[in-house]
Amino acid sequence: MKKGFTLVELLVVVMIIGILSSVAVPNYMRSIEKSRATEAMNAVKALNDAVYAYSAERASCPPAFSKLLVDIPGTTVSDTEVQSKYFKYKLNAATHAPIPGTGCPGVVAERLSGDVYRIWNPYGAAVNGKRTLACNGDNAKAIGVCKSMNLYTTSQP
Repeated sequence: MKKGFTLVELLVVVMIIGILSSVAVPNYMRSIEKSRATEAMNAVKALNDAVYAYSAERASCPPAFSKLLVDIPGTTVSDTEVQSKYFKYKLNAATHAPIPGTGCPGVVAERLSGDVYRIWNPYGAAVNGKRTLACNGDNAKAIGVCKSMNLYTTSQP
């Protein structure tokens, strides 16, 4: 008697692996995008806090990222834009979301490639006692990322 697997058995195993990976890979990619968005959310909060500190000290809005007491790893594109690996942070870009007590527009994080979405702090009413960020996107996948983080809004920064 010969030992080994038949062709049918091998094909069934390959099909099972294919089905499992077709379910797992999209969930994995969604998790990676959520972690990148979380990194951007933390940066937006830190940058807005730095804008507030600058404004409180000087009674004016910061003209450039270099004036803030916070650093975001990445490449400076201009005085008002810093680009990290996945996001571009824009100073004074959230014109509909001024930082309370300053009159300065907030910082906006914009996804660089893929399905473009933007994250900013609307400084609106608290949700469950907690102030939250907002997010909107240019297409269904980008909006899906925003919705997966419970940040989606139709308003603009």
